[in-house]
Amino acid sequence: MDAIDQKVFNQFQTMIEATMATGETCAESIASAAEKVASALLAGNRVFTCGEHSSSLVAQLLTNYLAQGYEIDRPGFPSLNLNQIAQQSGATDRYNQVLKTQAASGDILILLSGGDNSSLLHGALNTALDRGMSIILVSTENDDSLINLVSYNDVHISLGSASAALIVQSQVQIVQCLCALIDNHIFGGE
Repeated sequence: MDAIDQKVFNQFQTMIEATMATGETCAESIASAAEKVASALLAGNRVFTCGEHSSSLVAQLLTNYLAQGYEIDRPGFPSLNLNQIAQQSGATDRYNQVLKTQAASGDILILLSGGDNSSLLHGALNTALDRGMSIILVSTENDDSLINLVSYNDVHISLGSASAALIVQSQVQIVQCLCALIDNHIFGGE
């Protein structure tokens, strides 16, 4: 194996190890999150998603999967991405403004953080709590201020520490697993 082939192999080996670690440490909290989201959707509530930096792309992916379907052909679920709705606003409280006008008690806010204790995510989380929403936080070890706001009624999915690229990869895998489980809760299946 030459040096380039070894680098490719090492890259995939690292991704596989990160996938296995995420599955081992997050399975229970992912299952709890899926149950919470499915229950909220069945009760007529909506799901709001939000992320900062690369995690904003993962939040949009989650919204798309919920609204358009993931693995099965099904009706869309009411899901809004705060990043997309507030993308033209430069206001430091842009996510809060959307939640104050759109969200209701019983809705779900799914926050995906890359480990920077984002003040925008912090504000969204506080507004969601004030509105009586349930929170699902996907965080890393450097998200102390966000983690401290999550209550026992909410779901915290902790990715621990990893490089930014592996965090995004793990978030995508969590989103895909979450959507498959939500569909299974609502529509049945294997």
